[in-house]
Amino acid sequence: MDPLTQIMTTEEASKLWGVHQDHVKRWCREGKVRCRKFGKTYILTKDQPKPGTVRSMAI
Repeated sequence: MDPLTQIMTTEEASKLWGVHQDHVKRWCREGKVRCRKFGKTYILTKDQPKPGTVRSMAI
């Protein structure tokens, strides 16, 4: 599997989650999303939910 298919930019995340790109960057700075910073660019993993949403767990 190509590792580049598993990551997204803050711009892609903002479109996916329906929020402004600056909001995604704030989540990155606050540690609310899994990401890495390369220079001035944040790279996020695609397999995470939008922060603030609750995933239901089967018991």
